[in-house]
Amino acid sequence: MKLRPPAARLANCCWLPRLADKTRAHLAGELSLSYRIAFGSAIGVDGYFLRHFRLRLPAVIGAVKSSPDDEALARWFTSRPGVAPALIEEWNAFAPKLGSKGHPGYAARQTLKWLLYPRSIFHPVNSLFEAIVQDEDLAAPGN
Repeated sequence: MKLRPPAARLANCCWLPRLADKTRAHLAGELSLSYRIAFGSAIGVDGYFLRHFRLRLPAVIGAVKSSPDDEALARWFTSRPGVAPALIEEWNAFAPKLGSKGHPGYAARQTLKWLLYPRSIFHPVNSLFEAIVQDEDLAAPGN
């Protein structure tokens, strides 16, 4: 299972391509346990993303399922009532700070790192985006 990095963008929106990848893996039955735990979780980045854009996970799953490619998914996303360029810019500034001290998700990251981001226990990071990148880069073959 290959997921794009948290900061990758689709429709100029970070996290959207990663959520699309996770959804495709979910639909194919390929999400590992830790990813299934986090998929759509209200306390994870998925939950913040969904709330920010006033989306529901079943709608995203349906859109990914019915979109033949990323361009079609981007068109669906930008046509949603809760999505506008200003809100995308706001999200792009907010999301990379999730899990950072003084920002939403900090307590959850500190608690869940033992299960979801164990590498960050011995090699501290500052945010959920950093924890994800660290975990996936170190988990890659040859690292």
